[in-house]
Amino acid sequence: MRRQSKPGTINIGEHPACSIKKKPEGPRRNHRLRRIVPRGLLTLALLSLCAPSPAHCQPTYQANLAAASNRIASQQLPDGAILTDSTSIDPYFANYAAIGWLSDTRVNRIPAVEAWIKWYIAHLNWPDSEGLRGTVYNYSYDPATHVETSTGAYDSADANAATFLQLADALWNTNDPSAQALIKTTIGEYNLNLTGNVITGLQQPNGLVNAAPNYKVEYLMDNAEDWAGLQAFAHLASRVWNDTTAQNWYQAHASGIQSAIQSVLYIPATRLYYPYAGSTAPDMATFYPDAVAQLWPGLEGVVTPAQAKISYANFLNAWPGWTGLSFATESSPYPWCAISYAAYLAGDTPSINKYIATLHAKRVQLDPGEAGWFMRTNAALAALH
Repeated sequence: MRRQSKPGTINIGEHPACSIKKKPEGPRRNHRLRRIVPRGLLTLALLSLCAPSPAHCQPTYQANLAAASNRIASQQLPDGAILTDSTSIDPYFANYAAIGWLSDTRVNRIPAVEAWIKWYIAHLNWPDSEGLRGTVYNYSYDPATHVETSTGAYDSADANAATFLQLADALWNTNDPSAQALIKTTIGEYNLNLTGNVITGLQQPNGLVNAAPNYKVEYLMDNAEDWAGLQAFAHLASRVWNDTTAQNWYQAHASGIQSAIQSVLYIPATRLYYPYAGSTAPDMATFYPDAVAQLWPGLEGVVTPAQAKISYANFLNAWPGWTGLSFATESSPYPWCAISYAAYLAGDTPSINKYIATLHAKRVQLDPGEAGWFMRTNAALAALH
C-alpha cells in the first residue's frame, strides 16, 4: 500500500489496493465476532447502577455514567493502553471506550483519552504483514511482567482506523486547549491522514470497504463506521489545518461509501440492509449479524434520523425482548450496549430503562467498548432530565 502525506487526486475505487475483485465467502463468524466479549471481563460497579424497577432509572443516569467511567479508568495501563480484559488490548474496543469517556463531565477524562491516543499512534504499523501502513494490531498483556506483545493480527483494519478517527474528532470537539494541541501538533495531520488511508486503501470500485487486505468482505457495520471515520477526518482537516484539499478528498471517499451502502446493501422492498455485500437477504431471526447490523447506519449517522428510526423499528419488531437480553447466549453473552444508544436516537427511553434494569438484575459484565456505549446512552438521557 502506498502512504500519502497529503491526499492525492485519485478517484473513488482507483486506489491500487482496490484492483482485485473477489466474491466474499461470507462472514467467518468465529473470526469476525470481535464484538463478542471474552471471558474474564471487567465488571462495572453494578451497585451504582439503576435499580431493577424502570420507574427509578431516570435519577441514576449520572450514577451509571460514573460507574462505567471509573471502571474503564481501572483498566488503563500506565502507558495509556486500555485493556479489553485482563490480558488483551483491542484497539477497536478501546476507541469506543475512549469516545464514551469524553461524555463524563463529572471527572476530566481528557488526559486519559490523550494517553490512549498516544498509545495508538505509537503502535502504528509501518507497514503491517499485509503491506498496509497505519494499521494497529491487537496486543496481549502479561499482568505479571506488564509486557505488551503484538499478536501480529487485527480483527479488522478498517474499523480500527475508522473508530480512531472518530475519537480524534470527538476529542477536538471538547474544545480543551491541551486536547486540541495534541491533535494539531503532537499527533498531526500526517498520522491521521495515514490512518484515513487505511480505509481508502481498502475501498473497492463499488464504493464499499473491505475489512482487511486478507479479509475481503464488505460489512455493513464496518462501512457505516468507515463513513463516519472519513467524515470525522474531513472535518478535522478543514477546521484544524485549513486543508480543503484533504477535506474534499476524504468527503468524496465517504460519499462513495454512503452511496454504496444505499445502492449495494439496502433493500428498498423490505427497508432492510444486507449484513455484507453478496450475502443472502437478512434473516431478522438471526441476531448477529443480520438483525443488529440494521442499526449501524443510524448509529453512525450515515442515514437520516427518519431512516434510522425505521431500522430501529424493524429491529424492535424482530427482537422485542432485547431489553431483557433475549439475544444473549451462554457462549455469546455480549450485552450490545450500542442498541441502547440506537433506542435513544429513536426516542425509546422506556426500553432503555428496562435494559438498564436488566443489566443490574443480571449483574452483566461489560468490556470497555461496551462501557463506552453505555456511557453515551446514559449521558444523553441525563442531559434530557
